[in-house]
Amino acid sequence: MLKHEQIENTLIAVAKQQGLDLNGKDLLDIRTKVAATLTAKERHRQRMNTDTFQWKRPRPPLR
Repeated sequence: MLKHEQIENTLIAVAKQQGLDLNGKDLLDIRTKVAATLTAKERHRQRMNTDTFQWKRPRPPLR
């Protein structure tokens, strides 16, 4: 899997090749969105690797 620094640097390089000047807010947006996307991807991977949920009827309380 790609590291977030590589993805950020690639996006910044592509923006500069297209002639865009990135300010601090743009760089912050790129970093934030890359981090959020990779976090969501990891959560999805974890959900897909877990066992299927099997509901079990709760036991009646002991009295």
